[in-house]
Amino acid sequence: MALSSSQTSQPTPILLIEPERGLALKVQDLLLNLFHESLDLGVARSLLEGMTYLSSRRVPLILISLAVSDYKWLDAVRALHMTAPDSGLIAYGAIIDETVRLDAIRAGAHEVLAITDTSPAVFRLTIECAMIRADLWRIGTRSAPPEQPTAVPPKMLELTHALNNAMTSINGFADILLARLSANDPARACAEQIKLSGKRATALVQELRAPRESAPVLLTGATDIAPQAA
Repeated sequence: MALSSSQTSQPTPILLIEPERGLALKVQDLLLNLFHESLDLGVARSLLEGMTYLSSRRVPLILISLAVSDYKWLDAVRALHMTAPDSGLIAYGAIIDETVRLDAIRAGAHEVLAITDTSPAVFRLTIECAMIRADLWRIGTRSAPPEQPTAVPPKMLELTHALNNAMTSINGFADILLARLSANDPARACAEQIKLSGKRATALVQELRAPRESAPVLLTGATDIAPQAA
């Protein structure tokens, strides 16, 4: 059964990070069975491609293979969670044992899936659980009801949205850099300063974004980062 079209008025943007063509096609087939024409899928072969994709787009759901080769898989999950904390994050692999599942959840994954023998029903439930948990996280981090917003010129909203995308990319790559530097590495202090400055800049951008944008601009049609799963 496909996800109800009433749940979204526009195609649902989803990012898939999978280096292996065969598994990418398998996951795409599972997604198409759920979303049909309401799917706007971006496919990346590496974490680097995925982070570049997220620097200009917001997605409610990210699926990442634990077989990514450009970064250690725990670092990859952690970086994605920090870069897109509002997105449901599913980490998957051919075989998932208890240790891998717990480590992935500690790193920020909302769900962990053994993809090899996954049925459509299990896949659907995994996606729904991940998106519900991401939504509960957003609700839990909200503060008191916001004050009545004042009107902001459209140009300002456009500029702050673009600046927020740029800061998302900067902060994400800073997270990746910190994950790869040891505690005694001389370069770590500089990376920590970049991350700290990025967080401050992001907070300033958020202050400019009032009233809050009701929804991001979504792309229609398929968006393939890499031609592997055309």
